Amino acid sequence: MENFLPALLIIGGVIYKIYSEYQKEQEKARRRMPQTPPSTQPQEVFEQRPQPPVIEPTISLPIPAIPKEEYARNMAVEVRKAKEKAQTAVNRATKTAPRVVTIDSEKEETASFNLREAVIQSAILHRPYQ
Repeated sequence: MENFLPALLIIGGVIYKIYSEYQKEQEKARRRMPQTPPSTQPQEVFEQRPQPPVIEPTISLPIPAIPKEEYARNMAVEVRKAKEKAQTAVNRATKTAPRVVTIDSEKEETASFNLREAVIQSAILHRPYQ
């Protein structure tokens, strides 16, 4: 018990020293912060609400229609034949009189195949990458 009193004094001294160092650090922190005088009037806080985006109407331009004659003229021969077959199948199913479709053999376009162009295009498309 004799050593109890000096131990309490040492522990108390250490606690006092820690507290005094803490107070000094707080004072240094207050000096670092800029001093602003307290205002007597309450400050008004304005909330800025985002403005809704303005949606501008868009104008759509009409697409000009291709005349049927020009459309049929530019159609490939295979497509014409496929349409004719489909039309004849529909006519058979409904048992109506088939329409007579005439194609001028002079105006009939045939699909031509050029082997030389095909080889050149294949070489362009399948180039060896080095």
